[in-house]
Amino acid sequence: MAVSGSIGSEDVERDVQEFLRAHLPAEWVAAIGRGDTGAVGAFRDQLDLSAWWVSLADAGYVTPTWPAEYGGLGASRAVGGAIGRVLSGYRVPRFTNPVGVDLVGPALLRWGTDGQKRRFLRPIARHQEIWCQLFSEPGAGSDLAGLSTKAVRDGDRWLVSGQKVWTSLAHLASHGLLLARTDPDVPKHKGITAFLLPMDQPGVTVRPLRHMAGDIEFNEVFLDDVPVADELRLGEVGQGWQVAVSVLLNERQATSGSGGALPGTVTGRSVEALIRRHAPVDDVGLRERLVQAFIEDKLLSLTGRRAAARRRAGGGVGPEGSVLKLLYGEHARRLQELACDLEGAGGQAWVEGDRWRQNTAWSFLRVQSKTIAGGTSEIQRNIIGERVLGLPKEPDVDRDLPWSQVRHS
Repeated sequence: MAVSGSIGSEDVERDVQEFLRAHLPAEWVAAIGRGDTGAVGAFRDQLDLSAWWVSLADAGYVTPTWPAEYGGLGASRAVGGAIGRVLSGYRVPRFTNPVGVDLVGPALLRWGTDGQKRRFLRPIARHQEIWCQLFSEPGAGSDLAGLSTKAVRDGDRWLVSGQKVWTSLAHLASHGLLLARTDPDVPKHKGITAFLLPMDQPGVTVRPLRHMAGDIEFNEVFLDDVPVADELRLGEVGQGWQVAVSVLLNERQATSGSGGALPGTVTGRSVEALIRRHAPVDDVGLRERLVQAFIEDKLLSLTGRRAAARRRAGGGVGPEGSVLKLLYGEHARRLQELACDLEGAGGQAWVEGDRWRQNTAWSFLRVQSKTIAGGTSEIQRNIIGERVLGLPKEPDVDRDLPWSQVRHS
């Protein structure tokens, strides 16, 4: 089905609903129809997830804003948002390829060759190839341009050595979007190149890291003379920082809750869910916090719409991505803390089988990373100060030095 950017959202929502009724188990659809969303979990085992993602992607609903030739609908972000709302309403399975869809896909569309787009985009949308982002290093987190993983040219391939850390989904990924230093004798921002790295290459070692909520989602990755064909280079040699900036802008947009059409970002309890469960709230302090959370939620929604309108007008992704990312991360943490406090003692201990309280506690632990992942709140404040308020940039004495001359610990 082809969808133009000018088609009405109501028409798209109707088409998506018809698709879901045809492809989801009948009991699932019936439970949604009667408003019994809690019963949906009982029918999830009936869904063949591999076939489901292929069907959803081939209909264009996984990546609706991508061009039709690469598995999208060529739709506007407004239409994509309408599709996302319908999918969320039907409680479709949580999408577990966010790096591929939200970050790698847009990077390929902007920087990739025709061959790279044909090879990688449809498997990403179909959930057949999971991706990770090989950016952060033990010595290059907030100062990503200081990365030391190196790629040395060896004929028609490159040999990559170094270490990455906090790499989400690396233990599941078939490919990674890699930044590596290809020229140490120029300033740090100019000597980086981006690659599309197959994770099954010899020399790739993935070691999972368990986070405070008890799950394994991110990893450390060791690269020991890993061969990467030059045809898997993304962009020109030395153009990796420009690629990285475009990816990071999309990441901040996605982690601010204003990203792709598919549900998947971990947000925990919503304001609406807390109101339904706890209203009226007798405790004055908790009631004030709930009202404040409601106000913040509306402000974030309005800011997101304003940013979307700017993009539709051709303004591209601007510094509002950092504004939203900062506000959303701080709001998400406060909201999940409130969710636990509203449960009283039940926010810390619960009877077996009480999924609400168990998941509320899990969300509180998991959401702590919201102010770190995709750029810390401190970094976002620096960006806002410099690019929005026009304040002087922080001193960077190493910026114009060749990377090989910069002191490294």
